Amino acid sequence: MFPVPRGATGDAAFLGATPERLVTLRDGRVETVALAGSVGRGDTPEADAELAARLRDSEKLRHEQRLVTDTLVDQLGAFGEVTVGERSVRKLSNIQHLSTPIEADVGEDTHVLDVAEALHPTPAVGGLPPEAALNVIRETETFDRGWYAAPVGWFDGDGDGTFAVGLRSAVARDRTVTMFAGNGIVADSDPSEEYEEVQLKYQPILDELRA
Repeated sequence: MFPVPRGATGDAAFLGATPERLVTLRDGRVETVALAGSVGRGDTPEADAELAARLRDSEKLRHEQRLVTDTLVDQLGAFGEVTVGERSVRKLSNIQHLSTPIEADVGEDTHVLDVAEALHPTPAVGGLPPEAALNVIRETETFDRGWYAAPVGWFDGDGDGTFAVGLRSAVARDRTVTMFAGNGIVADSDPSEEYEEVQLKYQPILDELRA
């Protein structure tokens, strides 16, 4: 969807700490996850639980996550019968998200690349409605996304495989590292809160660079 930056191959490396699997296809079974809505981690178990409860109870964050879930379900419906799991809170080292597992039974001739093409870009990185949102992104963003948010993964000779979404990522060249992270924006988003959230998403790469 977005071109690879000029000179990005050969003399640079793409790395990241993505939390999001785009698709896994194994023996006719597709697995993906709707991951959206974010809060930080607490300094104590009690504070952490309070933040998780805020995440579960926030109508704005539930709406943000529901948009992703509904879109993935619609897209996978073209391949077979879809099953939606129970929404839960996924806890990472410095952030936690609403997470809903989604599965689908597909035909034997389905290739994982077919499913990846149908699901990419997810609403969390491409927006809704897709065509209009992507046009806005291209018109307003001041940089080329390059590999950021692209599918990254593998497939075998049977067409099975796994792809992740290249989020919370960076391009390293010589002694320069350019980091990429973003947020899903909805009507009730608060700019200051979104800014604080994106700082959390940079943190895993920053921790490695400072190590």
